[in-house]
Amino acid sequence: MSFRRSFLIRAVGSLILFPIAAFTKKVKSAEEINTGGCYDVIVIGSGAAGLTAAIFAADKGKKVAVFEKMPVIGGNTLISSGILNAPDPHRQDLQGIQDSEDLFFNQSFQAGHFKSNPQLLSLMVKNANPTLRWLESIGVKFKKGVFQVYGGLWPRSHYPSISHGRGYVAVLSEQCRIRNIPIYTNCEVYELIKKNGKVSGVKVLYKGEERIFNAQNGVVIASGGFTANLNKCYKLDPNLHGMKYTGAPSATGEMLDIAEKAGAQLKDLEEIQCNLGPDIGYKHRSGFHLDVTRHILVNKLGNRFVAEDNARDVIRDAVFIQPERIVFSLVDKGGFQNLGSLFQQASILGEREGEHYSALTIEELARKMKVPYQNLKNSIDHYNSAVDTKKDSFGRERWMLQEKIQNPPFYAARVKMAIHYTMGGIVINEKAQVLDKNNEPISGLYAAGEVTTGVHGKNRVGGNGLLDAFVFGRIAGESVAVK
Repeated sequence: MSFRRSFLIRAVGSLILFPIAAFTKKVKSAEEINTGGCYDVIVIGSGAAGLTAAIFAADKGKKVAVFEKMPVIGGNTLISSGILNAPDPHRQDLQGIQDSEDLFFNQSFQAGHFKSNPQLLSLMVKNANPTLRWLESIGVKFKKGVFQVYGGLWPRSHYPSISHGRGYVAVLSEQCRIRNIPIYTNCEVYELIKKNGKVSGVKVLYKGEERIFNAQNGVVIASGGFTANLNKCYKLDPNLHGMKYTGAPSATGEMLDIAEKAGAQLKDLEEIQCNLGPDIGYKHRSGFHLDVTRHILVNKLGNRFVAEDNARDVIRDAVFIQPERIVFSLVDKGGFQNLGSLFQQASILGEREGEHYSALTIEELARKMKVPYQNLKNSIDHYNSAVDTKKDSFGRERWMLQEKIQNPPFYAARVKMAIHYTMGGIVINEKAQVLDKNNEPISGLYAAGEVTTGVHGKNRVGGNGLLDAFVFGRIAGESVAVK
């Protein structure tokens, strides 16, 4: 069993102890679905973007349905780290952190190599704090402080109290239940219906049979990216050949082709982001690298090789030139305890299977990692010294030199780069309307989340993915509700 399928099964299994109404909501009876249905709005995909779009369309008085091709809802959101970026004076002021929308925009724009659509990026940034407040208002809980996530570039990342994306999906699905929004699972959309130039419905497969659903106002595509479509990723970027992926197996990207057949413009599909994942043949993904203040990266020689607070593409390129492209993420007791419960579980299971390592001394850890002890000790000593002096030879920023690696047990995970996120996809405008090849809106068709392009440019900032999904999910839901 692959690590991502195993991870998804464990994540879903853990929900037994955490009641979520819509997780067990199945497709209506065959007799009911055979007649098809007529809705104002149909949403394709049940992750953060899709459920948010459904909620806001329903709040505009529209009759909404959500279609999900998998047997459970949540998509990549369910097994994501759950981390959300947002300037937040309430939390940041208490930690002495200065932030602003301008800083957030400029950092994201620069990290994307100035290839983002400025209007879309600006919308995401301006709606970041209101989105955080909305999530809290409907029941999502976050930890008290903020931190800088891997590739996040600034301490504005919010960690949900419930590990990974389970809390988001739980709350959003409950909001759908309250609004009587049906979520059809095991329903795969295979065609968009157009009448007189307007998208007016979908054709779906349910147990191998075709069904037609009409949408008076329109359709929102929120089906996610295509990171699990390895052949497509390898073809678009040969440098990715042989890599695994970090997300859900449902992220195969069929809706891109379906949208294109309906006239949608696709762009920048070759812009595919990598993140740290398990080595080939391993299945337990480490979260040691998520909090940049608590981890370092070393190669097979036990040497640090990069500033761990860099942008994700910078770290990717640095990993690519290490021996065999294999590196280790290393934390101490504090770093391990700061992880979400599912990442802690993955580490424990990974250690049993020889993928992760723990030890009471650095010497023992080096032996288990099969790296030179003296090199590893020197790397840790030099890093700890940098925390004292606030000067790092690899260029870590001062505010990222906070936590020493000094308290046993010590932990390490053997990792490689893996396919993580697709920045390219369906072109949209500021109203989340899907654009055709002439940059004109396609009537009745909207999109939000990873299935779209334009927000992140050539490189996504860590913690911006879920924010993008929530912000444009809301915009899509409100836009489609207006004829």
